[in-house]
Amino acid sequence: MTAAFLRTGRRLLIAGGAALTSVVVSAAPAFALDDGEVHGKGLGPGLTIAIYVLIPLGISLAIAFFASLPSMLRRPRYRPGRPWKHDPLWFSGPDDPDVALQKARPGASARGGASAEW
Repeated sequence: MTAAFLRTGRRLLIAGGAALTSVVVSAAPAFALDDGEVHGKGLGPGLTIAIYVLIPLGISLAIAFFASLPSMLRRPRYRPGRPWKHDPLWFSGPDDPDVALQKARPGASARGGASAEW
């Protein structure tokens, strides 16, 4: 198993646990004392579990899935020290980069910048 798979599984487990905890905590008013009202036919245990546990858990898992989907679909990033595997790209460069490179004079640029060689 890869680290990304384990991380995604851990995220889903935490999200599911948080959802289950919130359902259990929010169901506390159901244990209140009866005030004498005549209630209709109650829900069966299966339907109660489906409404109060499975639906919120499914919604929470869907939210966790869609939240982690961008990181699962991300391509591998370039890391320093690894060879560059893509074509060169010149941002905001001249219209014809080959001609511009041929006309460039070596050492014609000013020194400085982050190296502090002014």
